[in-house]
Amino acid sequence: MGRTTQKELYALREDWLARNYEYQFCHHTDFNYGILNNIMYITRSGRTKKKTTYNNCIIMCDTETSKKRLKCRPQSTKLDSGYTARECHVVAWTISIRAFNMNICTIWGHKPSTFCETIHKIHDQMLGDITILYFHNLSYDHWFLRRFLYKELGYPVKSLNIKAHYPLFMRFECGIEIRDSLILAQVKLEKWAKDLNVEHQKSVGKWNYNKFRSQSEVYTADELEYIEHDTLAGVECIDKLMQNLGKRVYSMPFTSTGIIRKDLQEIGKENGAHEFFLSIAPTYEQYQKFMKAFHGGYVHANRHFIDTLITLEEFGQIDAWDFMSSYPFCMLAFKYPMEKFHKTEDRTADQILRSSDTTAFIFKFVARDIKLRSPNKTSAPALQFSKCVEGSVLNPVIDNGRILEASYLEIYLTEIDLQVIHDQYKAEAHICTEVEYAAKAYLPRWFTDYVYEQFYGKCELSFRKKEDPVNYAIKKTKVNGCYGLTVQKSIQDLIIECFEDDDQHESGEYFIQKYKTEAERIAAEHKQYNKYLKNKNSILPYFWGVWVTSYAFRNIHILNECILPADQGGLLLYNDTDSAYGVNWNVEKIKSYNKMCKTLLLRNGYNPVVINGKEFILGSAEHTPLEDEYTEFKVMGAKRYAGRCKEDGAIHITVAGVPKKEGALCLHDDMNEFTKGCIFDGKTTGKLQHNYFSSEIYIDKEGNETADSIDLTPANYKLDPTDKFEWSLFDDDIELEGIYDYFDA
Repeated sequence: MGRTTQKELYALREDWLARNYEYQFCHHTDFNYGILNNIMYITRSGRTKKKTTYNNCIIMCDTETSKKRLKCRPQSTKLDSGYTARECHVVAWTISIRAFNMNICTIWGHKPSTFCETIHKIHDQMLGDITILYFHNLSYDHWFLRRFLYKELGYPVKSLNIKAHYPLFMRFECGIEIRDSLILAQVKLEKWAKDLNVEHQKSVGKWNYNKFRSQSEVYTADELEYIEHDTLAGVECIDKLMQNLGKRVYSMPFTSTGIIRKDLQEIGKENGAHEFFLSIAPTYEQYQKFMKAFHGGYVHANRHFIDTLITLEEFGQIDAWDFMSSYPFCMLAFKYPMEKFHKTEDRTADQILRSSDTTAFIFKFVARDIKLRSPNKTSAPALQFSKCVEGSVLNPVIDNGRILEASYLEIYLTEIDLQVIHDQYKAEAHICTEVEYAAKAYLPRWFTDYVYEQFYGKCELSFRKKEDPVNYAIKKTKVNGCYGLTVQKSIQDLIIECFEDDDQHESGEYFIQKYKTEAERIAAEHKQYNKYLKNKNSILPYFWGVWVTSYAFRNIHILNECILPADQGGLLLYNDTDSAYGVNWNVEKIKSYNKMCKTLLLRNGYNPVVINGKEFILGSAEHTPLEDEYTEFKVMGAKRYAGRCKEDGAIHITVAGVPKKEGALCLHDDMNEFTKGCIFDGKTTGKLQHNYFSSEIYIDKEGNETADSIDLTPANYKLDPTDKFEWSLFDDDIELEGIYDYFDA
């Protein structure tokens, strides 16, 4: 008789469990942990000489918390909003385990210490070296559990923090690894479960978050269902995603961009991508210049119409146009630096612009007495004050972060940025210094083909996303994430969590690693940058992403030019990276722009995507009748606008940090209420403020184990607009002082 293979053993155990075992939902003291011996492990090899085994199951954990009663005398903080934040404690936790394509169990308990003991017991019961546990929003649960985890498991031996209070993962010496699934899904659990159409959905409304609870609480059937479904939905979502990606527990990406990164690494390996990357990669010093030139999306409101109600009767219909996949279009349609950058002599703007079709430039633009060519007509100025060299701008006139005029400024630009700035501004004198150049060509075919394939798949699946929600969600993530990989920083700040009090930091404090001297910092960054260059997975130069952003920046300004002139009733109201709102668009001009997009794509060999007779053109400006039409509209500044949509007659808002649907309720169906001082109250919007409390482990008067905690309180948002701009407030005669000697006498 031959020896049973691991694959055969896996099948036998799966079959035995399916026939003899039923899913259990039970208290942690009632669960038979011996059943976990049947969970197989898988081996990950090839990375080190020592093979590591991973328990082949999906585990999701969650906690529920409660505020403390006043009689417990908790720490408290009086907030500006009028609410009082006070300490909280864990009152329930759940752990769901899924293996062999079936839910094995969900076990629950009350206290954080028993949660930590239970995950330790689960890990010890299984045979693999590593057990991976997920939390959907680890940043919240981790703060409540951290002191109990460290007491049970010791301090993490590996961890990565995205920012303060936001660990991406942590691994303990015993082999337990904790990960965040929210950053992988990019959506709340309720939406993720609906999008992926899993068996168990979040039981919304069955848990009262305002109820005071203790760790001896007896739960109703509805409350138990609520905590059970939270983690069951989680394991089912991860399993479905894992199967569709063709991944294993150890190879699941940490983030949504990780899904794309692995794809591109494999494709790039077949096409010599790392070798080509090394042949064009910038030096550390050049990388610093590209960081200075990168400027992100373009968001701006027309300064002349801040807090002005634009109505259909007075101005005409307000229409929105937006680009179809703006960044992917830029990657496929335009040419990029495709060699190492070389230093050259100082040049004028005209000299750079004459070569901009075939040559990429990075440089410092230095200007004296610079101002808009047509200040009353240009409502979307391009020069960004925050991107200017620190301390270089003299006597600026600023419109919500954009420079209208200045006596002097210095800013790092690309030749594409310069095209827009040259069209909008004039200067008494200027020079382009620290100039470096590189020849342009299309991005590598292996990369652009991948981008096009994801866009094609997204368009195809958009017609049947209800039948195949998982693949549609994956394609959408991939097409949107390709750009993100090109602008990931090559040098990252190390954000450290302090695990216990020391001379400089308190337990729970997060800080960026500091250096004693500037020379020490630069040496450390050089070392990190050289490590990045040598990494075989480094295949996308950072400067490609810088140019993607520059092209998208130029495109939105071209779209702005599709508004009719002011004397013909044209009015641009607002830009938001890949969309614009205005009155009286020149539709023929937009059609010409879309035709240009199609031509540029065809030039690089990419046809429009045609699905069911509908043509999808990357980068084209789109407008949906009624849905993108407004009878009333008002802007209050960047990421602060509202409009009454023609399709449903309702007010729709975009205010950074305020939920759209609930926030609109605060206006009481009256656009005039969207004005300076408008309060979006937290009780209506559901917007919550995180209030952190730090404490050693203690038992309160009701017997609740307590340590660090977060109290979520309603957060009000007061609408504070950009002031309406008046040119008459500024003196044309600005005295010029402190100019560096860049210019001839």
